[in-house]
Amino acid sequence: MYFEDFRVGQRFTAGPRVVTEEDLARFTALSGDDHPLHTSVEYARGTSFGEPVLQGSFGAAVAAGLWTRLGLVSASIVAATEESWTYHRPIKVGDELSLAVTIVRLQDSRGGGQGLVTRYNELRDGAGTVIQSGTATALVRAGDGGPRPVNRDVGTVAWGKALAEGLTANAAFLSAVASWDGTIGLRGGEHEVHLRIYRGRIIDVTRRSPHGATFTFGAPDRIWADLLTAEESRFGARLMTGEFASSGDPYEYLRLTKALEIIVDVARELARTEHTEVVA
Repeated sequence: MYFEDFRVGQRFTAGPRVVTEEDLARFTALSGDDHPLHTSVEYARGTSFGEPVLQGSFGAAVAAGLWTRLGLVSASIVAATEESWTYHRPIKVGDELSLAVTIVRLQDSRGGGQGLVTRYNELRDGAGTVIQSGTATALVRAGDGGPRPVNRDVGTVAWGKALAEGLTANAAFLSAVASWDGTIGLRGGEHEVHLRIYRGRIIDVTRRSPHGATFTFGAPDRIWADLLTAEESRFGARLMTGEFASSGDPYEYLRLTKALEIIVDVARELARTEHTEVVA
């Protein structure tokens, strides 16, 4: 697959791979981490784990290997650029590991010809319990498939402009902001776009407004990816469980709760289109 073949919200699975005694011995030798927690049955028996466990970095390495085995970017990968990883549970000999991947962010390169693909990974055991998780970003070559859709690039100006088109055509949204004057910031991961609104009209879409946003509403990329592609938005439940967060003026945020619900609905509608923009 080339850069333009990916879509935010795509899901892939790989594995399983059974962890062996040989894996533990080889990774200990390779990493140099020979702490008795990994090498001594007697020592490990006195810990909360009860037996030797694999080094945490073993899981990240297995996840990378399982992703590679899918062969999706064998002909297009340029380089890995970034990784953020969290250990939730120990990995032990005998565990059956599998990988669940969701594409959560696509970012075009300024020069064209390649782009950054960010995936959210969950390394799971045989029971489906998440053992480790995190994001990984790779630089991937583009093919000749033409411009890609920007309809799920949350927080970018291109996405904000496409969203604004849908909101302008939505009577319920226009009614909800009919008497409002301010700026809504919409953040996805590290990307943020501002919608400047004046009495029922979106008058500007920009990366940053001169005086900042009245309030900003956002979530990590993986939350947006799930929200945009799920059968049901469950927006109220997501707010209650803290998946989304806000900053800025709390009064105005609460005042525009209905408008935010409509924004999410329109964003989900947009995600089902193929709205494109050529990125120079």
